[in-house]
Amino acid sequence: MLKRFVAASAVAGVVIACAAVGLAGLARVYQLQHPLTLTLIWCMVPAIWGVWAMLTPTPWMPARLPEWGAVLGLVVAIGALFVLNIPMRMTDVYLRMRWRGVGVLVGVAIYYLLWIAVRVVYQRLTTPAEVKTFKAAA
Repeated sequence: MLKRFVAASAVAGVVIACAAVGLAGLARVYQLQHPLTLTLIWCMVPAIWGVWAMLTPTPWMPARLPEWGAVLGLVVAIGALFVLNIPMRMTDVYLRMRWRGVGVLVGVAIYYLLWIAVRVVYQRLTTPAEVKTFKAAA
């Protein structure tokens, strides 16, 4: 389970670092109202991803890890766009429901792709004997 946590946290840490650089650039160009709100939320992402990876059903490891990540992406996108209304808090721009729905779909797709990277890191962390055990169980 620790390898799952490490793999997910490592990928999330790199994604957060890249996103922080992008947000700093956007904050200057668009004069974001509250850029620290998103930054504070992002501080929790590596830990959340690590715990989510630890909760992955054992039969899904590692082959269906991207689908499991997409489930997390669905939860996060719905929370960010519908519950917390991050676009309104950050830019004071109201998004219509249809654009929020598109945002949810994009969020799920992005999380799916990122969790492919988590799967690759996890597979690199496991020894060849452990990988054979997972393939035999699947």
